[in-house]
Amino acid sequence: METDCIAPARPRSRADGWLDWVQMATGAALALFACMHMILLSTVLFGAGALNGMSAVMDALHLETVGGVLIAIVFCVHATVAARKIPFKAAQAVTAWRHARLLHHPETWAWVAQVATAFILAVFITIHIWTGLTDLPVQALKSAVRVQHGGWFWVFLLVLPALALHLVIGAWRAGVKWGLITRENRADITRKGLYLLGGFLCLSLLTLLRFRLLPLE
Repeated sequence: METDCIAPARPRSRADGWLDWVQMATGAALALFACMHMILLSTVLFGAGALNGMSAVMDALHLETVGGVLIAIVFCVHATVAARKIPFKAAQAVTAWRHARLLHHPETWAWVAQVATAFILAVFITIHIWTGLTDLPVQALKSAVRVQHGGWFWVFLLVLPALALHLVIGAWRAGVKWGLITRENRADITRKGLYLLGGFLCLSLLTLLRFRLLPLE
């Protein structure tokens, strides 16, 4: 997922190019995982047994443990590489905000939205990965308890839209940067991206609501 900082230009080195590729590759891997993870979790819509059965198979193959550790590593790499383009200093952040308001350009506001969602995800996804890895295997009852107690329902109501927005904007900006999205196909891809955003949100919110209403007995 691409994040570019509005900052004074500096000469780009070969390392910058490699880091851009690493950022794009890790972002794509995380986006793919997020979609697969949500699809697997959504099996709870067919009942707790459906999710538990799916999880039991994956746990028997050690996919949850190995996959969880790998995703944690990829997440750390992506966050570290992407952070080099985020304005952490107050002066840089103010400059970026002023530019966004001055330009009134969709791509500039998309960058602002991606940076804002990146901060949200950095905090809560880190916690989510840690709690998940320390409480394997995934089970419907465990997830339902988290959602129904401790305020996690409201946290996920914030995190899920932020995640969906971050993924779609990141994929779109990477496509623009690497020439996959052009003037000719931009409108069509943007429309499909909005469909993807809506579909991901609907599925994730339905799954969250199912966990919210799942009996804990």
